[in-house]
Amino acid sequence: MPEDVMFNEAMEAVRQGQRARARDLLTRLLRADQSNPQYWLWMSAVVDTAKEQAYCLQTAQKLDPGNAAIRRGLVITGASAADQNVSPQPPVRRKWTVEAMEEPPTGLRAIWANRVVRIAFFSVVSILVLGLVLLGIFGAGRKQAAVAVRPTKTPGPAPTFTLTPTTLGGKPTPQITPSPTYSGPRPLWMLLEATYTPTPLYVNTPHPISEAYRAAQRAFERGDLPTALNFYIQASQVDLNAPDIPYYIGEVQSSLGNQQAALDAYNQAIERSNAFAPAYLGRAQASLRLTPQADISADLQAALERDPALVEAYFVLAAYNLRGGDVPAAQQALEAAESLNPASPLVPLYMSQVYLLLGDELQALELAREANKRDLTLLPAYLALGRAALANAQYPEAIQALETYLDYSASDADVWMALARAYAGISTLEQAYVEPSRKLDEQDYQSAMEAFDRAIELNAELPELYLYRGLLYLAAGEGQLAVNDLVSARRLDNKVFANNVALSRALLAAGRAREAYDQIDGSEEQAQSDLELAALYYWRALAGEELRLDAKVIADWKALLALPEDSLPQGWAETAKAHLAALTSTATPTVTKTVQSTPTATASKTPAKTPTPTRTPTP
Repeated sequence: MPEDVMFNEAMEAVRQGQRARARDLLTRLLRADQSNPQYWLWMSAVVDTAKEQAYCLQTAQKLDPGNAAIRRGLVITGASAADQNVSPQPPVRRKWTVEAMEEPPTGLRAIWANRVVRIAFFSVVSILVLGLVLLGIFGAGRKQAAVAVRPTKTPGPAPTFTLTPTTLGGKPTPQITPSPTYSGPRPLWMLLEATYTPTPLYVNTPHPISEAYRAAQRAFERGDLPTALNFYIQASQVDLNAPDIPYYIGEVQSSLGNQQAALDAYNQAIERSNAFAPAYLGRAQASLRLTPQADISADLQAALERDPALVEAYFVLAAYNLRGGDVPAAQQALEAAESLNPASPLVPLYMSQVYLLLGDELQALELAREANKRDLTLLPAYLALGRAALANAQYPEAIQALETYLDYSASDADVWMALARAYAGISTLEQAYVEPSRKLDEQDYQSAMEAFDRAIELNAELPELYLYRGLLYLAAGEGQLAVNDLVSARRLDNKVFANNVALSRALLAAGRAREAYDQIDGSEEQAQSDLELAALYYWRALAGEELRLDAKVIADWKALLALPEDSLPQGWAETAKAHLAALTSTATPTVTKTVQSTPTATASKTPAKTPTPTRTPTP
């Protein structure tokens, strides 16, 4: 069977320490048959992390619950507690008696074998014994010397013995502290249909005089970073001129999170050779990790001048330009990277971000899907997919991608906010002006609230968090809670038109029409686009109707209808015409409260129970 041959090769690779090859073979076997517990057991020996090891062993145990080797593996890794009912096994008693071959005596044994020698020896011993007896008899009258007397034991409490597990003693009572059982996300490599070929090292100079360098390279390739660092430092002390050794020290230090040490190592590599391109790239990345706002353009330019084929530098440059909002420069860098490595998943990943900034959400989503398809283990691709799906109002896809990302990286407030928006059905900032069309059930509402709360725990100074959560409260009919959050959003950033118009909406929903009117009226100078002007006229008109400011209300409805019709949200033009007709009709001089019933779809279903976390005091 081909599977048997491949499995034997995998086991032999494990024994030889060839973890990458063993992992590749076992991944292929598992892709063909995931019900074989032996495949999972052996895979646990070659994965990189304790979580993956626990996942493999737990899967193997489900398939073969009685397997003792799997059980031992779970106990050893701490993924399972030891069985307290297990008694220690008695030692195996082996029969060590064997037939001995007689050897001819040598040395003293040969002398003793002589019968005459033995007789002479016993004669001498007998004479000595007889002399000692006579000495004892005739020397009895002499004064006896003091003889030391052995002291008696002092009575005391009986000693206490602790019962220990032994084959000769009583029943053992081992005290076992249960280890925590691991339960975590499914390793991303399990999603693969095939394993990826690892990226080769940039440079692999032999350094024949240093065995430490070769040992470091082997440890680095198998992911044993502390061992690699130790050997690289030893190699650096032997070869004082090679730039690649301190470069790899920098790579290891950076992977271990020691960015300042990494920066020092990259600087040392550049001092040894200012033509060594990857050291500039490494220094740029370490500088950015130490200071997110650092200007790394000079180092990236230096790296590409020294090696125009250093494709990774183009990707870092593209990401750097995207963070700075320089879309054309990012596109140029990505075009160069694609010409060098067209199959890289990083090309569609960063291009997705480019199109998202350009406002082409549909193209951004297609590219994010392509990046995710090319490499299912590329975690940033899940984030790009989640954000692009959210921008296209593809909420289930966004939720799945963002939750996958958060399973492995849960410390980013922005990502939690994106997940909350996906659950809440808030795809764009424009929904501060227009009610969302997605109807929420109680489960989605609660999930959105939990994600918002988690985001605020991580960063309570993001005004967008309070804006979007305020919109969620508005959708649930909780006007006063919405007011509290939107006051916080405006306090953090009072120059954003969306914060002001959303606060006006919340005040109106809370029955505070005068404050709502004043709030939106004071934001007129902030409205720039036709949509923002339409929102200003629309919500100010509704607040004015509550206050019976007929003349001002009529002016706002007319101003709204004067805007280009394609810039108005759906139903607003019809609402404006209906309200304007009611106000100008001689039969109906005033407008009843039914004006709140706009053609806009109801945003959500009010949950049965709304959580009431601590909020900003009501203004």
